[in-house]
Amino acid sequence: MRAILHGEWDPIGCGVPIDEYDSYAWPVLAMLQRKADRGEVEAYLRWAADEAMQSPVPPARLAAVIDRLMTLEVE
Repeated sequence: MRAILHGEWDPIGCGVPIDEYDSYAWPVLAMLQRKADRGEVEAYLRWAADEAMQSPVPPARLAAVIDRLMTLEVE
């Protein structure tokens, strides 16, 4: 998950540290563990990028990230 958020989602860019998005990973992990639907994960990541970081992620990139996240097997 860290690799996906850091390498593909990466709202801030500019070579941020590998742990930059860890605080956003925990809620995503919880959503995936309880089998949240795609829309909930998308809404959270959109809020995190747009509102919390004020660095929107292009829709196509966000969709690709969500595709990857939704295929992860988490427990």
